[in-house]
Amino acid sequence: MAQGVRLLGPQGRAPAWVALNRVTARCASGMRGITGFVAGIAGLLSIASPVATEWLLPAVAITFVWTGLFAWLAWRWGLAVWLVTGEILLTTVLCLLQDRLVAAELLAGGASWIAGVVTMTIVVVSLAWPPLAAVLGGLVVAVAHLVGAQAAGVADGGYTAAGINIVQIGATAVLATLLRSAARAADKQLSQLRDFEQRATVEQERRNDERLQNSRMHGSFLATLMVIGAGGIRATSPMLRETAAGQLVELERIAQTTEPRTAFVALDQRVHAVTARAGLKVKEQLSPCAVPWFVADAFAEAVAEALANVLRHARTDTAEVSLTTDDGQVRIEIVDHGTGFDRASVPDHRYGIRISIIERLEAVGGTAVVTSDLQGTRVDLRWSP
Repeated sequence: MAQGVRLLGPQGRAPAWVALNRVTARCASGMRGITGFVAGIAGLLSIASPVATEWLLPAVAITFVWTGLFAWLAWRWGLAVWLVTGEILLTTVLCLLQDRLVAAELLAGGASWIAGVVTMTIVVVSLAWPPLAAVLGGLVVAVAHLVGAQAAGVADGGYTAAGINIVQIGATAVLATLLRSAARAADKQLSQLRDFEQRATVEQERRNDERLQNSRMHGSFLATLMVIGAGGIRATSPMLRETAAGQLVELERIAQTTEPRTAFVALDQRVHAVTARAGLKVKEQLSPCAVPWFVADAFAEAVAEALANVLRHARTDTAEVSLTTDDGQVRIEIVDHGTGFDRASVPDHRYGIRISIIERLEAVGGTAVVTSDLQGTRVDLRWSP
């Protein structure tokens, strides 16, 4: 829906409210379109005294043009304020010219072609505007219809039709209010459900990540120790020797640290350990770097998630990971040249990039920027002490 669909209304993610706007706009488009064309034809078929054709023909032509324009705009863009205001103005003018546009016997019976337009205008205003504004807009049309009927000399002074119009104004305003209240209630429930699901999903993912990290940590340490004990580290296995040595150093640092958050670990070794088990051919450029262990954890998790995304979605088996430092700032870049993606198309319930990369770095005072196009994806991770 376009801007200006309502004078007032909830903004943001409100699916029920948006759906109500769309449905009411299209209903108004269809009903107003049919009523306008039928009323115009009825006006042409009921030419009798005191109708002046020099007034009626232009009025019907304008009614046809406006009806088509209104129906198209309302269907495509919604019930914008200016569109509904134009509807009120046109109907008001038609009402004031009843003595030149409607046969006397039809005025007396309250069955004029203009009466049909009046009814539909009242309905449209109630569907488009909040209750108070809708009532005021409807009263403008009802008063104009009453004044026009009296100017045409209707026997009952037009009060019967005026009473009917007032009932229509009240009934449609109440109906529209009930519809909006139901939409707000639905959106509130949907919002609560969405928040609950997000919290539950985040908590579940946190637990899964914690279990996965613990499993990887203990599994890698124990597996390495078993290889060492069995004499499995050879000079021909530099990656295994390097990984085992780095893990032993990290274990020793953790064991001797009395202030865990001040313990520094080798970030390059942590990153290398992640890339080694990523299931990809990773080209590394890792400068030696030591950071607090909790920062290293954040970097490691973000790198693991980025490489996992490459493996799952990028349709390539290669990636590049670089670690650099510049004036104390630590920077890691993960680059692939596979299939990129559109960040805006990622559903709200997918938390990989947002939670495990962006918010994970932000939680330790760092930043993460993810960019993607047809040439691939780049994840830029930065942290400064």
